[in-house]
Amino acid sequence: MAEKLEAVRGHLLPEEDLAQYRERQDPSRRVEFALVWRTPQDDTLEERLLARKPSLSREAFAQAFTWDQALKERAGKWLTQGGLQVVKTGPFILWLAGRMDQIEQTLGTRFVEKDGHFMMAQEPQVPDWLHPAIVGFVGLENVSRLYPHYRPPERMDQLANNGQGFFPADIVRAYQFPKGLGAGLTIGLLEFSNGYNAKDLEAFWDQFAIPAPSLTFVSVDGTSNDGGVNPWDLEATLDVEWCGAVAPEASLVVYEASAGSQDSSFGLSVLKALDYAYQDATNCPDILSISYGDGETRFPVATMRAWDSVIRNSAAIGMTVFVASGDEGAYGLHGPGRLICHVDAPANCPHAVAVGGTHLIVNAADQIVLETGWTDTDNNGASGGGISQIFAVPPYQAGIELPVKAGYHAGRGVPDVALNADPDTGYPAFFQGAWTVVGGTSCSSPIWAALLARIAGKAASLSQEVLGYVNPALYDLGPTPAFRPITSGNNSYGGVVGYECTPGWNAVTGWGSPYGKRLEDGLLSRPE
Repeated sequence: MAEKLEAVRGHLLPEEDLAQYRERQDPSRRVEFALVWRTPQDDTLEERLLARKPSLSREAFAQAFTWDQALKERAGKWLTQGGLQVVKTGPFILWLAGRMDQIEQTLGTRFVEKDGHFMMAQEPQVPDWLHPAIVGFVGLENVSRLYPHYRPPERMDQLANNGQGFFPADIVRAYQFPKGLGAGLTIGLLEFSNGYNAKDLEAFWDQFAIPAPSLTFVSVDGTSNDGGVNPWDLEATLDVEWCGAVAPEASLVVYEASAGSQDSSFGLSVLKALDYAYQDATNCPDILSISYGDGETRFPVATMRAWDSVIRNSAAIGMTVFVASGDEGAYGLHGPGRLICHVDAPANCPHAVAVGGTHLIVNAADQIVLETGWTDTDNNGASGGGISQIFAVPPYQAGIELPVKAGYHAGRGVPDVALNADPDTGYPAFFQGAWTVVGGTSCSSPIWAALLARIAGKAASLSQEVLGYVNPALYDLGPTPAFRPITSGNNSYGGVVGYECTPGWNAVTGWGSPYGKRLEDGLLSRPE
């Protein structure tokens, strides 16, 4: 008797013009992809996270929140009956590969292509007994891409330190970071075809008299460290230099994966990197930072939900994930697109901490004189933020007034927090043997990761746990002196009218920038 099939929604790219694509030409073209499992007790897991239950070991979490082996084996048998191959199995992801014609036959779908890129023209189908158990598939298109969130300054006269940008000590003093330096913590930095040169890093840390932190390079999928020889390698260099400068006693791990190609999916690379970090029992990262993204309309919904499922699972084992909110303001897209508001992904993932940007001015003693939302004044970008049209309002945002524009519906608000990111104030980086100045939420995200490492080190010394699903705690502290509210500025950009900085939470800077020591005190005083 034939299986009853059901379509799995969320795999198409509605922003793409199907008329510009043709039917796939080569049936033997090989595609890697993944099936991502739901947890059978989604509500129970969410309640556990909100109740701040102690984090679980990877083994205990998998045992409590995965499907039984019989269902997984049945799924594997069904998926491989037409020639698809199981590449690797994990507790929450089944990694697969096969020819395009095999995928079309098995999943009842149809590939189309353009200029070497491919996507599906109809939703995949699975048996009705499998449908409730999966988030969906990732990797069945290679059109969507993520971009690094840094940019050069437009006005050199506004740069801190007479054109050099803010030094690490300036940021630590201005935001009153706590004394801890991250000892005992491990911060993972997710990079995509983006390498670094160890001599550049050493020169940066030497300039600011910072002891070189422990640094480990991990290739997620065979992608090597190219040594920082390409222009786009500035992203990895910036992440490592600044994260190491602010939390020099933390261990840093660079998780390197492919940025996608004509034969592979960038969305799949992000999933691989997140899952590798989750599974990494050798380096055991406590905190992750991601400085890449693009507007959420440019990704399949199933891909974004799959990313968030891994981020949520990571929170359950005590890992916190920070994501840059983007540098294109409320427009949110890299390159031309519809002139409407777009929230950046993966910053839209509700189990991640989305980090926006501000414009910071300090005096000679590094005391904050003025801090506004990062606003586009001279085509210098703006803080990414807005209201997701993919993810629902998460519980920690249920009590705040979200600025939902006409024609949009309520959803997860972005960002959650902020920190200086305007390139016209600038951060120095030593890259390819020379100094340069950049900005963007690629700076604010790893610095927030380093701040949490400093706080978590103090927490560990007191046998307290602050890592994991930290969003509810941040929102509890949002209206308190742990944050500096940002009430001036906006994130209009690219012809799109954005959001205003208002008292309380706003869609430009979230709750604002941190008073680091007060934030530490607030997180450590929360009842268990």
